[in-house]
Amino acid sequence: MSEKRHLEFNSNEFGKLVRSFRLQRGWSQGDLAERWGHTREYVSLIERGKRKVDKLEQISRLAEILEIPQERLDAIGKTRPPTKLLADKPSEANDILLQTLLEPSLATAKLSWLLWLADGKNQPVVESLEGMIENLEGALTKYHGQFMKPAQKVLAYAHEMMGRIAYDQLRFTQASGHFQEMFDLGEELHDVDIMCLAQIHQADVQRKRGRYEAAVKILHRMQPIIDVASTLVQGVRWQILARAHAAYGFSAEFLDAIQRAEECAHLVKDNLDTQYNQFNRIEVLQEKAQGHTLLWEPEKALEIYAYLDNLKPFRPMRALGSYTIIKAQAYSYSGDMEKGVKLAVRGIELARHYGSQRHISRVQAMYDRLNITKLRNHKAMKELHAVLMGG
Repeated sequence: MSEKRHLEFNSNEFGKLVRSFRLQRGWSQGDLAERWGHTREYVSLIERGKRKVDKLEQISRLAEILEIPQERLDAIGKTRPPTKLLADKPSEANDILLQTLLEPSLATAKLSWLLWLADGKNQPVVESLEGMIENLEGALTKYHGQFMKPAQKVLAYAHEMMGRIAYDQLRFTQASGHFQEMFDLGEELHDVDIMCLAQIHQADVQRKRGRYEAAVKILHRMQPIIDVASTLVQGVRWQILARAHAAYGFSAEFLDAIQRAEECAHLVKDNLDTQYNQFNRIEVLQEKAQGHTLLWEPEKALEIYAYLDNLKPFRPMRALGSYTIIKAQAYSYSGDMEKGVKLAVRGIELARHYGSQRHISRVQAMYDRLNITKLRNHKAMKELHAVLMGG
């Protein structure tokens, strides 16, 4: 790609970003122009990608007015001036100190998920996040300067992580509480990605609780704002929608949703956010395989797993436990009970080690499904039952 085409791409992407954040606030182009100190026509040209904005001061002021997160600017090659590190007067000192402390905290909140995924231990991560939440909430009651928005963003992701851990323990009410806090903070920040992810998590909780219609309703009513969310977040929504459709036997709807998730996965680049949100081509393929299993098409699932085994031979402990269990389901549903139960037993052992009630519940659901088929009399079912009972 030539440098000229690269600049045109960034201009188009920046224009789309400006338009999406303007629409979130219900502003006209004239409203934004008045706040920014430029003409409506100039705003229109920027939104259509017909005019580049290369001056850092202009980018910074526009991002400040629209409250565009730094990572959204980084993703399209637009940067803002570096954070001020020295105070010109004493009144600025608290803001600068807290801003400096908070900037790495967002990465820390997201990295806590990767740590949890790798070693499977709940307690250290929970204690760290609880301390972070307490400190941030305490700070936000005392200070309302420059650091407030970054602090709220870190707080939102800390609540998200706590919600995911609670969900993994099947503590649904507690999980929903954290996700609601996340959504409220997203609204306060005018951050579409945070708001949408919070609703996606709530929908997945409803699915897990057996409330399919409630889950799908949440995912569909996001439509007014999901269109201006990042491609990654749009993909996560399609992935969770596919999961809900497959779990309740809606094959056509599952295939449509998983195809859209795959399209999004092809457009995003692997980074901390894709790992944190468990959204990339491999994760979507796993979701597709699991969907086929739940729709009683295990042969299709096994073909995908054979491909994935070569594509990604190593997985962190918690991811390995989950992957082992969904493969166990596919083998068992295909009639290969010996291999299926062997994998299921291994998956239970891993899940008990890292303490995931949610993963163990998948094996229980597998046992319950098999128990109403002719496979219920297979000798391996007795072994699986004994292990589930703690034997």
